[in-house]
Amino acid sequence: MRVLILNTDYEAFLDDLYAENPGLAGQSYENQMAVRNASLFGVADFYSEGLKANGVDAVDIHLNNKAMQLRWAAEHGVNVYAGEPIEPRGMSAKVRRLFGGNREPKQLTAMPDWIRNVMIAQIEAFRPDVILNQVMHFVSAKSLRSLVGKHCLLVGQIAAPWHDAEDDIGYDLIVTSLPNYVQKFERRGIRTFYNRLGFAPSVLTNVPETKRDLAVTFVGTLSSHHAARIRLLEHLATRTSLNIWGMGIDEVSKDSPIRNCYWGHAWGRKMFGIFRRSQIVINQHIGIAGHFANNMRLYEATGCGAALVTDRKVNLNELFNVGSEVVDYGDPDECLARIEDLLGEPVRCAEIGRKGQVRTCSDHTYVQRAAELTAAFVRFA
Repeated sequence: MRVLILNTDYEAFLDDLYAENPGLAGQSYENQMAVRNASLFGVADFYSEGLKANGVDAVDIHLNNKAMQLRWAAEHGVNVYAGEPIEPRGMSAKVRRLFGGNREPKQLTAMPDWIRNVMIAQIEAFRPDVILNQVMHFVSAKSLRSLVGKHCLLVGQIAAPWHDAEDDIGYDLIVTSLPNYVQKFERRGIRTFYNRLGFAPSVLTNVPETKRDLAVTFVGTLSSHHAARIRLLEHLATRTSLNIWGMGIDEVSKDSPIRNCYWGHAWGRKMFGIFRRSQIVINQHIGIAGHFANNMRLYEATGCGAALVTDRKVNLNELFNVGSEVVDYGDPDECLARIEDLLGEPVRCAEIGRKGQVRTCSDHTYVQRAAELTAAFVRFA
């Protein structure tokens, strides 16, 4: 089985990655991919490596990484700028046959030429049995179906705000870590597979253990989608030893107490380093999660051995033993009380971190998640 994974990266992350690695943009595609994966940002190569561990041939594509994608094009003889855009061999004819004349799916033609042409060439070169589209907002099912026909299992993966109901029906399967999304898709007759997020224990080798000199930390996004999170962090910022990293500080009011404990971005390896230094990590889900625990921070923080203090959810006990492996809270006042209790009992705090780490590294790894995915691909093919 051959699985092609489509993803994108935050532009701010890409800017920092190439600024911190002078000359990287001129290196080979393989070298650029290695540096990008070594950053440990996002899901890095956790899914592809997990699939490989399960006997699947898997590769990642980071569609909006211009330096890396153009290097792939140069190494494979794909000219994306010469006069009228040159299509990868054989693909333009295939698209024309599918849609007639020179017409192509609207989203494909709306893409910048370099993204569109390189992606098409990579799909043609890899000839996947499965496309796992982790950026459903960026590439539509209709566009992908036009390129691969019915001979490729088309799988979307989503755990973010999503509104394009018309495009959902174009997928053979939609994977989500949100139980409420599973219910939503099933009600509409769409084949859906519940696949939780996870942790890669290899992170612990790449980011060595250190002294836990940070009492309370939060790493994540601050935006209009995270209003409850901002209120929580503002409540904690003036009442405990809180340190905050992440995106979206420009959307936080100028007089917010968050700004007094904000330290900038923390991508991948730096984030894991912060979690390795943290006694307590705060978690607060985005509103679309509803009543369900879901996000990556659940596994990243516990995997790094920090005591996780997370918002109360109906399924949290399915993931961790609440009270011994993680601690939950209902509102900002209760969150503060949980933090104060743990800081007042450092031995208990450390033990919760240790037990949470054991649970994550035994039950919530990407190798396990990839095994579940592989079985689903076979079942739904």
